[in-house]
Amino acid sequence: MHLLRKELSELVTRQMLISLVMSFIIISMLGSLMTNVLTDEFTDYGTVRMIDQDQTEFTQQIIDKLQEDGYTVQTASDFTEGVNQYHWSEATLLPEGMTDLLLVQHEQCQVHSYTLLKTTSSVSLSMMGDSSTQTVVNAINSLLSDEYLQGDLDFLENPIQTVPYTQANNRTVQANPSLILSSLSLFDQLMPLLLFLLVVLTAQTIITAIAAEKADKTLETLLSSPVPRSTIIGAKMLAALIVALVYALTYGMAFLSTVVSTFSGNSGSVDIGETFSEVVATRHYAEELSLQIPFMGWVGVLAQLALTLGITLTASIILGALVEDSKNTQYASLPIMLCTMFPYILSMVSDIRNMGAVKWLLYCIPFTHTFIATANFRFHDLPLFFGGLVYQAVFLAFMVVLALKLYSSDLLFVHRSIFAKKKTTENE
Repeated sequence: MHLLRKELSELVTRQMLISLVMSFIIISMLGSLMTNVLTDEFTDYGTVRMIDQDQTEFTQQIIDKLQEDGYTVQTASDFTEGVNQYHWSEATLLPEGMTDLLLVQHEQCQVHSYTLLKTTSSVSLSMMGDSSTQTVVNAINSLLSDEYLQGDLDFLENPIQTVPYTQANNRTVQANPSLILSSLSLFDQLMPLLLFLLVVLTAQTIITAIAAEKADKTLETLLSSPVPRSTIIGAKMLAALIVALVYALTYGMAFLSTVVSTFSGNSGSVDIGETFSEVVATRHYAEELSLQIPFMGWVGVLAQLALTLGITLTASIILGALVEDSKNTQYASLPIMLCTMFPYILSMVSDIRNMGAVKWLLYCIPFTHTFIATANFRFHDLPLFFGGLVYQAVFLAFMVVLALKLYSSDLLFVHRSIFAKKKTTENE
């Protein structure tokens, strides 16, 4: 217990606590900022900006129709005036003579769509384009249908409807696949991100702490004490695990508060909270498709997460022993970072299980199996899941044996003395 307190006191520093608190505050504030951004964007999305150069009774009917449909209509004499006075970013122009072409000459007419480029933000760009102009066109088409067409207007305007079906695990349901994925991805996307941060932060913390101990020569004193080497390594791993869990809990709560804050707001004409409720309501479709993970499945996922942390801890202890000073800690943690980054990114943008021969190379990285653990259970690829679990256990056992042999030998001291001798020779 005394050795564990010593290791924790070296890992849990004032700088670490300050950075942890600041990270929690910043990530939590991100949810509020995202809500404000979405509120502004969606409120703007419910506003139609028009330039009426025709100025007829028909164009006034178009404005009235849009207002009846719940849109706010703003008008200006030209687009430049709208940009300068009303801060427009897009507008629809109804050209002079449009009413005559449509109602008298019965010819096609063009409306003009104006867009002001002022950012490359993905959210803002997704709101730009022809969506507002299409709203105006739909209103015009509706008025023309009332003017010229008789009978069932709903059938004439929408003669064909699309009914989505989703199939998984040899089962089929009538549901939108994007909503089903959205109901599952809240956790499936959060866990890989937390795992990535957890592995990187844990590795960096342990390697830096061991490098500092080597620089202060406290590691040599500790290894020379009568305490068994296995006890020393166990204390280091347990202390690092506690710190890693603190990191995971802090970042997990921060990201969860961000998600809740983002989805709990009411953004103008589009209720994000209602959209979130629709996503949650589709979870029963996931149950019908057998995409839900059972209790024992979550136990298996947690087991893989524990093995991943164990591999990270032992690998960091080994790499930290090979670092001569704290200046090289970034290079020492690079192998762990690369082995975590590649499967993390690939698991987010693609299905690793269907990547051909490349997947076997990725399967050699023990972290890969944790990133795809939930997908393996959801799509009943149990042989791959349990195979990865066994591989991680064997890999962890190998790393523990390697760490014990390294710390039980005098290789660390010999390595330091050789390095020091070379340095002295160079100076002479």
